[in-house]
Amino acid sequence: MTPQAPARNPLREVRSLGQATALADDAAVTRIVGFLDGLVDRGELDRIIDPVRPRLRGLGTPRRLRFARLLFLPLDGGIVSAQDWSRGAPLLPRSALRVLADAVQRAMGPEGAAIAATAAQCTTEEAAQVAACGARVWPAEARLLPEAPPPGWAECGLSAGDYAGIAALCRPLWAAGTALWAALAAAAEGPPEALARAALQAVTPAGPEALALALATLLQRATAPGRLLQAASALHPQARGVAQQALDGMLAGALPPFVELRPHQLAATAQALAAQLDDLAECPLLTGDRPKRLAAARQRAELAFRSHYMALVEQHMLAPAARLGAAPQVQDAEVAAMETAARHLRALEAAGRRLGGGLHYDWATQEMTRRIAALLPPRDRPGALRRIDLARCLEILAGPEVAAAALGRG
Repeated sequence: MTPQAPARNPLREVRSLGQATALADDAAVTRIVGFLDGLVDRGELDRIIDPVRPRLRGLGTPRRLRFARLLFLPLDGGIVSAQDWSRGAPLLPRSALRVLADAVQRAMGPEGAAIAATAAQCTTEEAAQVAACGARVWPAEARLLPEAPPPGWAECGLSAGDYAGIAALCRPLWAAGTALWAALAAAAEGPPEALARAALQAVTPAGPEALALALATLLQRATAPGRLLQAASALHPQARGVAQQALDGMLAGALPPFVELRPHQLAATAQALAAQLDDLAECPLLTGDRPKRLAAARQRAELAFRSHYMALVEQHMLAPAARLGAAPQVQDAEVAAMETAARHLRALEAAGRRLGGGLHYDWATQEMTRRIAALLPPRDRPGALRRIDLARCLEILAGPEVAAAALGRG
């Protein structure tokens, strides 16, 4: 008798693929995301990229727009996994997005199909195209979402009773979608107070849950979260409580995935985080023990960043310098890579100082330069690492005076 092959477990396979994706390098992650974005309906395969969603923000990978992604851009700050969703919270379970999008697109008929075709040619980075497609979709979605659970709702892992609350969250944010996108597209500028206020005012009449979701979406991209929270708090008596809750969430929130980012992404992420923390420090909502919690959040961020920085110093500078210093022959590309690492580390040091802990970075730089200077050979050997190669790294890391002093001592 031929033995039967073990039964396949699709969910287990998806989890395994997700674990593999989490370990993949940036180029592979980008290719995987591009492949999945090209599928019309990826279903359970969407879970493959769950482990790298925070990393994707750091990578800045443009995402193919697609109808569903366009539909939920105004609600992006509240989209969570089905496991993290809870009834009554201003959140949307990711498992419901495809069913809701299909229901709206069907209700729009040929116009929905036309918009889907146009959106598929764009990415989320093309703000003008997103705005144009969104203006055709978001107001219509608010009207066309059915009152009863649409076909396929049971497969979302949600009950029929969950639908009304989720739909009630979606409708006002879609109705305000154009204003929300205008603020999101200008998030790098704060967003500007006028755009932020217009977006939040548009959803305030729908109640605190809708306002909380809109605010969460804007805070995901805001470079001046303190000013945004201040603007939100002034909208309505209830809005102050919503803004304070959002602030508390930020103070207790997870740190950026420092260890998953490459050095050039790491510096930009740390600089952005430092700017956000500085802006929060000026927020009038920072009352009671919130200043202490903000200081604690900054300290956590600084320590996590510095720990990773020190690991990178050893991995990308000290270990290669020691290896090349002992090698009888080195290649120009190896020397160039060491100089590139020195530039990245100098940028990381500057970013880390913005988070705090300046004395720690002083010590780290002194120790790093001491160990590199100790590798300077008494004289150059043909084909080996030259004194000037190491001195160049010292100049990048600590300045020309340190490099000149090290050469002089040699």
